[in-house]
Amino acid sequence: MPVEEFVAGWISGAVGLVLGHPFDTVKVRLQTQSTYQGIVDCVVKTYRHESVGSPLVGGKESSGQVLGFFKGMSFPIASVALVNSVLFGVYSNTLLALTATSHQERRAQPPSYTNIF
Repeated sequence: MPVEEFVAGWISGAVGLVLGHPFDTVKVRLQTQSTYQGIVDCVVKTYRHESVGSPLVGGKESSGQVLGFFKGMSFPIASVALVNSVLFGVYSNTLLALTATSHQERRAQPPSYTNIF
């Protein structure tokens, strides 16, 4: 069973979430809070008030605060990466079984679209 597909799935899931989570954060804030005038206002206020080094109440600077766009991302990054890893691995093993080729043969000559679809 090839491990490369599982690793590729994990990486793609993690990268996809890191790229998409800030957009989802802005979307959810716009849907649940009426304090924002629009998308740009939400992005600017989130960046100014929740980024690293932004001033806190009382005028003190925060040094270890997480960037506001990535709040709540720890569990989704683990679960989405795991799900993508399993999907990539299952797809690879299914393709391997359906085409009846070994992993070495498939690596030397990847299947064409007619074999996949």
